[in-house]
Amino acid sequence: MQLPTYLAFILLGYVLNFQCTPVSQSFDTVQNEFAYNPERNDGLDGGDMVHLRFVTSPTGRGVAIRPAAYHRWTGGVVPYELASNITANNSIFIVNMMRQMENLTKVNNTQCISFRPRNASDLYYITIFNGSGCYAPVGSWGSYVGTRPVSLMHGTYSTCMVSGIIQHELTHVLGFYHEQSRPDRDSYVSIQWSNILSANAFNFDKYNDTQVDTQMTSYDYGSVMHYERTAFAINSSLPTIIPTQNTSAFIGQRVQLSSIDILEIQRYYGCVSTPSNTDTSTVTSTAASTVLTTTVTATGTTSVMLTTNVTTTGTTSVMLTTLVTIASATVTNTSVRNPFQSYFEIYFICLALIIYFSNQVH
Repeated sequence: MQLPTYLAFILLGYVLNFQCTPVSQSFDTVQNEFAYNPERNDGLDGGDMVHLRFVTSPTGRGVAIRPAAYHRWTGGVVPYELASNITANNSIFIVNMMRQMENLTKVNNTQCISFRPRNASDLYYITIFNGSGCYAPVGSWGSYVGTRPVSLMHGTYSTCMVSGIIQHELTHVLGFYHEQSRPDRDSYVSIQWSNILSANAFNFDKYNDTQVDTQMTSYDYGSVMHYERTAFAINSSLPTIIPTQNTSAFIGQRVQLSSIDILEIQRYYGCVSTPSNTDTSTVTSTAASTVLTTTVTATGTTSVMLTTNVTTTGTTSVMLTTLVTIASATVTNTSVRNPFQSYFEIYFICLALIIYFSNQVH
């Protein structure tokens, strides 16, 4: 047997190895902008806002804002139901975030807004389900009878089960839009249009004073309703939004309602009075020493809840809570070489050597 024959055996081994080795994808190879940020959903206003027009006319797209009275929930009460595809652990987590929002927005220990399970007599309510991405209706949709969809997905590579994401979507439900759509936004941020596809430009629409009510608050870099720096970026290494009042400000936090978010909700629902002049303070993020304390709590056989207290010098302590589901399925990590490949290589190389030396003996 000649040398080319032995090489053919080795080549055959590689072919069989390629066909037989389990195919898997690493986290990096399947990630895209959606996996990084499930709040980005094609066709929805701002990436995560559902308007009544999308239900009554799915092809409609616009930025007209209805009167505030149309958006408010009566008495600040939001009836909800959880779809059957929301797991028990996720249900607990979502309800915990509702309770946190209720507590944060209390005035003199009295609830300003509340979320309660839907009754059979409720004509207006939200349905929270595990859908494709994170999105929610803006406001109550007035007298529209039926459910308002709230998608809080929990998938393999992406999840909405983060405290600030849930609070972000529920703040949409309460009637609020994204912070950077305020009429005065150009005095606080610079939109980098060259890094935004024309098809996504509508997500950066700016509303005027007749369309939105800022509740007489200043622009809030720290709002849970603000986009991150690279939202809808063509090149994710470059920003689409640059803070101009404080270039080092952190925007797009998804921890919890900011102090101005809380004040806006309280004013919007009439729990505190709205002044005639705009507040002079603007929330910004600056470098400061930070202490993180994390508590891990088991919520079931497959999930844990991570609660992190973030204490920053000179500011109020905030809490980040994330639900982590531990899958029972086998995970193939492609960052480590698959051992099957080595086994096939060794087998066929040894086979070729055996045939070669057997031929030499004979």
